[in-house]
This record gives sequence, structure tokens and C-alpha cells, in this order.
Amino acid sequence: MTVNLNNIKKIYFIGIKGVAMSGLAVICKEKGMSVSGSDVTEKFITDKILIDADIEIFENFLASNLDINPDLVVIGTSWDDNNIEVKEVKKRNIPFITDSEMRGLLSQEKLTIAVTGVHGKTTTTAMLAHVFSKGSLDPSYLIGTGSVPDLGNNAAWKNGKHFIVEGDEYIRSQLDKAPKFLDLEPTTTIITSLEWEHVDIFKDLAAIEKPFQELVKKTKKLIVACGDWPSVQKIIKGEEKKVVTYGFAKNNLYQAYDIRQEYDQTIFKVRKENVDLEEFKLKLFGEHNVLNALAVIIVSLAAGLRLEQIKDSLESFHGSERRFDVSEHNGIIFIDDYAHHPTEIKTTLKAIRHRYADKTVWCVFQPHMASRTKALFDDFSQSFNDANAVYFADIFASAREQNEDVTSKDLAEATKKCHQNVEYIGDLNQTVDYLKDKVKPGMVIVTMGAGDVYRVRDKLI
Repeated sequence: MTVNLNNIKKIYFIGIKGVAMSGLAVICKEKGMSVSGSDVTEKFITDKILIDADIEIFENFLASNLDINPDLVVIGTSWDDNNIEVKEVKKRNIPFITDSEMRGLLSQEKLTIAVTGVHGKTTTTAMLAHVFSKGSLDPSYLIGTGSVPDLGNNAAWKNGKHFIVEGDEYIRSQLDKAPKFLDLEPTTTIITSLEWEHVDIFKDLAAIEKPFQELVKKTKKLIVACGDWPSVQKIIKGEEKKVVTYGFAKNNLYQAYDIRQEYDQTIFKVRKENVDLEEFKLKLFGEHNVLNALAVIIVSLAAGLRLEQIKDSLESFHGSERRFDVSEHNGIIFIDDYAHHPTEIKTTLKAIRHRYADKTVWCVFQPHMASRTKALFDDFSQSFNDANAVYFADIFASAREQNEDVTSKDLAEATKKCHQNVEYIGDLNQTVDYLKDKVKPGMVIVTMGAGDVYRVRDKLI
């Protein structure tokens, strides 16, 4: 359906606590709409964002919630006709769109920079929004996390001409399997990485490469792509005139090199076509964040920011919630991270091991979705070598999939073939009970996964 957001006075979100949905709700509020929405009673990392924005949340799905008579309803990806409110919206003929379509509409209003890739989207989007904000470009942005300390929120609609948005490769809805990012109208696209992911939707690597090729074609002006990934090199073929590549490999136009990991920062140099540009410093850790920063540098230069401005802004960026989130309590260091794919796990644990080389590192991992666990089973079992001990919690169940014949206990048994200290514990409460008398000052406790494993950290603290 055709929607003109300028004509919408009252908008309602079904599934408002999702990271993207909460950000869209904030944007609509800042655009002057009356905003409310519904979700489950469970607490999420986005609750505070919605409360601070004075957005009304109905904690339960009820047909009567729609008696407010919204002009438009936005339906989150997880909800379909089995949801009582979705049924009621259709019964009353209330206009509705998906959260993906809402992002597409917003992208038409500004010069949109889509940040895509199977790893690193959230950090790169937040970092770019921070650098643009520090550079007085006053960008609008939508970031797929609970909060970004340096920005104060996960979303904003500002006066600048740019809209920086995390481009999600997942499906639009349970009925429409097209990737969300194809609803965007990007002037610029960043592609941070590309390998097989979302195995419940994409049957193999070629299946996920296809929509990225479509995105490359529809991007109007500039593609900034990490050329270290073979699949990225494949999807940019034929579009080289608008592509700038970056990475560690020397065949990229921009190259990061001479990386030095210090205790409280990462230092690296950048060259373009073998010409040295500058040395940069990050408060973030891991080589993956060097690549994220390099993408930000390239796009920021293209937007007209000076190298010195970019350098200063990157040095002041502190990261995003649930991305290498460090806290300390009673001498115990807690790190919470969203990593849920074997590549992400290995990269993050490598960075943790480098920073805390002399400490005991325990990793509490909650697999996210049985289908991913099953498809990447062998890779998962070999991903934890940089942890001294690994504790597996039950798989985070997804409403999107049927039961699979794989469990966390199975994964723990497989991991024992590659690691000496592995235990399957059970649910999160059992995990807390098991660990609470064992964690000691001086240890590093890592909670890792895309579900709610961070609750283990919170309860231990």
C-alpha cells in the first residue's frame, strides 16, 4: 500500500520492544506523531528507550488496544495472523505496513547510508552516526541495539541530510521472505562481511549472496565493501565503478595495517593505494573493529569530513550495548557480547584473550536458534579455543522455527573434542546457580549470544 508519513498523526507498533521497532517508534515520535505500541510483558533492553521517549507500551496483545484508532499500524517481523492484534488490524481495515517498509519510507526522505553485512552492522552503524554527529552533519540514524552511550539513543530524526540505517538481511515478514534491506533506497551502502548466515531462511551461501547482489545494483552512488571476503568480491563484479574496497589484504583500495592492541585501545594505520594516510586509535578491541572503523573512515571522507575530524571522533567512540560490553563488580570482569555465529565467537574471544592474556576467561554461551546451531554445528564446536572454560546454556528458542533435533548438550559434547573444559548447564537460572559460587575476583566472565544470556551477568552481579 502507498503511505505518506506526513499524513500520519497516530501510529501503533505491534512488537514495539524489538530493537528496530523501538528505534522506529522513537523516530516517529520525533517526527511529531502520537506513538504507542504493544509487546509481551517480558523486559527487554529497549524498555528504557521507550519509557524515556514517553511512548505508551501495552504489555499484552489485546484487540482492545487498537481502540485508540491509529492511522497506521507497523507490524514487527515476528508477528503474523496468529497474533490477535494483527488479526484485529485486518478485521478493522486499519492501514498497516511492516517495520521493513517503514524503514524504506524513511530512506526516501534523506540521503540514506545503509550499513549491511552478516557481521559488524550494529557497531559500524553506531560508529558512523557518532562520527557524523561529531562532525556537525546532524545525521538521522537507526541502530539495531538497545542504546549507544555516545549518542544517547538507538535512533533519532535530525535536521541533517543523511539517514544512517542498519540494513537487515533478514526477511520482511513471516509471509514475505524478501530481505528487509531491499526496501531501502540507499545512496551509499557499506558491506562489512558476507558468509552463510540465517540458515533458517537461506539454504546455502549462494542464496544469501543473491539479495546482496540486488542491493549492490540498486545502490545509487557508492558501495564501500570489505574485499577480504570472497563472497563480497563475487557480488560486486560488474559494479566496480561505484565500489571502493577495504580490508587487510593488499588488493583493496584502502588497507588497514600495523595493528597494535594495547590494554585500553587499538591503534592502526591506513593506506590508500600504498599511500599512508594517518594513524588511528579506537577504544574498541579486535581486528574486526579495525575493519568497521575503516569503512566509517571511507564513508566519512566521501561525506566531506576532514581526516583529523574523523580521527578525533573515532578515538572518542565507546561502542554499543551488548557489543563487547565491559563492566567490573567485586573484582570480577564481566563482558557481554552479542556474538552468535562461529566467526563472531572466534573473533571476539580472540580480542578478549589478547586484552586479558594473564586472566582466566570463562565463556557462557547461549546458542541462538536451533537451525543455526544445527547447520553450523562443527564450526561452533571449534570456536571457543581462546576461553579457559566454556559453559553452554540451553538454545534460545525462536518462534520463527519448529523444533530441531539438536540441543546445547549435543554441542557441548562435540566441543569437548576440541576443548578440555566444557560443561552443559541447562537454563539460565541453572547456569547462575552453577556459577555463583565458582566465579572469583580476577576472572573474566563472558556472556555471549543473541538471546537473553546477559541475564546471567545481571544475576551474578
